[in-house]
Amino acid sequence: MDNFLAELLASRMLGPAALFLALVAATFILEDVATVAAGLLAGQMVIDSMTAVTAVVAGTVIGDLALYAAGRWLGTTRLAARLRARSSGGVEAQLRRRGLIAVAAARFIPGSRLPVFFGSGVIALPFIALASTIVITTLIWTPALFFASSQAGGSVFAVLTPATIALAAGLLSLVFFAPRLLNKLRSAPAIASKA
Repeated sequence: MDNFLAELLASRMLGPAALFLALVAATFILEDVATVAAGLLAGQMVIDSMTAVTAVVAGTVIGDLALYAAGRWLGTTRLAARLRARSSGGVEAQLRRRGLIAVAAARFIPGSRLPVFFGSGVIALPFIALASTIVITTLIWTPALFFASSQAGGSVFAVLTPATIALAAGLLSLVFFAPRLLNKLRSAPAIASKA
């Protein structure tokens, strides 16, 4: 699977405009895989690096904002109101409190974008702040992943093992939940002394 998407796109002999649009569309399915494929294509001189990185950045931002928009739209439905009434509200409260941190962290944790960006729309995080966070984190992560894959070729997949992804997710989760954990640890001695 290392070069599957890159080979698929290259084998179609697409022109630059069609390849650009194919890369944008591919980000709607799997952003990071599309970014790596774009890097591999650029590394093989199938597409210009600037065109490829622009395509995956544009597709990533458009896709993330579309998830937010879907959340905003569905967040106003009766179904959303019923689900909120049945839930404890803990996740929603956390997202309201640390929403932009979650949005920034989601860029670097595979599989977390859909629930975070959709949920951000449901609770109506401020659009300008959210969009700015999405653009900034995309401009950091996507070109870095693109250029690493264009330089490393297929060997980039050897680095992205389930263990390294789990380690990165664990570290980012620790950063996200550390303030809450510290608050609980601080309040524990106070509770113990009252008992």
